[in-house]
Amino acid sequence: MEPKGYELIPFSAVIPAVPELPDGEVDVQQLQARGELSVTGLRTEPCTLNGAQREAQEMLADCRHRVSVGQYHALIELLDANPEFIRDAWVRETYLALAKSNLLRRRRGRIEGKRRFHPLIVVGLVHHLIANGTVATPEKAFYALHDLDLLKYDTAKDLYYRGRQQDRFRPILLEFPEFKQYLSREEGDALLRRVHLLQPHEQITYRGQAAEFGEVEFVIKSD
Repeated sequence: MEPKGYELIPFSAVIPAVPELPDGEVDVQQLQARGELSVTGLRTEPCTLNGAQREAQEMLADCRHRVSVGQYHALIELLDANPEFIRDAWVRETYLALAKSNLLRRRRGRIEGKRRFHPLIVVGLVHHLIANGTVATPEKAFYALHDLDLLKYDTAKDLYYRGRQQDRFRPILLEFPEFKQYLSREEGDALLRRVHLLQPHEQITYRGQAAEFGEVEFVIKSD
């Protein structure tokens, strides 16, 4: 059955990335003195759009429930996890309503994750130490970071597993149905002809120029 037309719903996908470091030893002095880390690129974990959309919906549903029972700090924690959620209409409206009522407050205590190193940076450091043969396992990498005087063993382990397990470091996809458009069959078919559907184990590479970084390469792989 041929479609009479198409619905076009804009969306935004946010996929956290782990930094990839240059070959060789970590520049400990640069990292300690200036808090800077040289990277050659960023690598995202395998994901699907359906999985990213499901993750976002679950996080939003959990936040809605918590706000409905008076846990207003849940909205701030959702935005701490991923500021991209401010693009959701319910989040914006609820944020403004709670702010006007003076109910938009953080939960008491330390802000989770407020430390010297971002968890995904630690993941990148651990991967680098394993890739260059310095250590064989994440556990030994935690000791190596301790010996380099970058992080204590317990802190390195805690941040590494935060970056690997917490939902705030998982891909999300947000749809914006309020901007939905309707396309004719001809317009939709023309748009679909421009889409390339990756086949299993296929890889596509795009190259271009970025104002801040110069020449960049963007690689998309399918499992």
